[in-house]
Amino acid sequence: MTRTSFPGFAAADLAFLTGLAAHNDRDWFTANRAVYDQRLKPTLAALIDALNAAFAARDLPLAGDPKKSVFRIHRDVRFSKDKRPYKTHVSATLTRANLDGTWQKLSPGLVYVHIEPEGGPAPAFDPETIDPLDPSTLPSAQAAEAGYFGNGPFAAAGFYLTERPDIDAFRRAIAADPKGWAAVEKALAAKGLALDPGEPTKRMPKGFEDHAGGPLEAALKRTRWLVRRPLTGTEIGGEGLAEIIADFVAAARPLLAFGWKALG
Repeated sequence: MTRTSFPGFAAADLAFLTGLAAHNDRDWFTANRAVYDQRLKPTLAALIDALNAAFAARDLPLAGDPKKSVFRIHRDVRFSKDKRPYKTHVSATLTRANLDGTWQKLSPGLVYVHIEPEGGPAPAFDPETIDPLDPSTLPSAQAAEAGYFGNGPFAAAGFYLTERPDIDAFRRAIAADPKGWAAVEKALAAKGLALDPGEPTKRMPKGFEDHAGGPLEAALKRTRWLVRRPLTGTEIGGEGLAEIIADFVAAARPLLAFGWKALG
């Protein structure tokens, strides 16, 4: 496989992620990591190259680096109760260059690509693993814990913000231009896209209390502004995946443009 070609993710390679979900330990990973190093990672790198070309063709100011854009498969377990050492997906971000021309992996206003088997990598649920005295073993609890991950491949675009000044800057832009924000939501809806809940605050954020009960309340309570496009197994296995993701990002352009203007 050349760096400029994207063949799609082979089902046999994705099976590595299913196996890792069932055997999430160092011994199994070490014995099988050749699939990850020699097939999954190069395929993801080829997808990033293909996305760079597809974004450029649509005049989308986003790009990724085939090496730096990719997230490590090792989990950071230092502050987590979940001590499983490995992620069971592969993923990458594509972002806009900063004003000084530098590139950041998590620059505000990004595209996130998440690859795992359709339906998620977890093996079939075993009823014998349920402990009646431990609610965390119930399928519903495990699904809630998975959140975005473990439910299948997807692409997301928008603003995954972690710094309070950035979050408040986005909120101020919405409050200052409610018609402009309404136009963004209308444009997204016209393309069949809906904003994710965005991990909203329980109360109106400080400085925006006057909007409680108003039409902007939901938008201002968000801490992240993202749209998401589920991907099918057929799509991630095909050569046209980059075009599919690029079309989705083009549909999300109004959200990206609004946020970039808000954050400078």
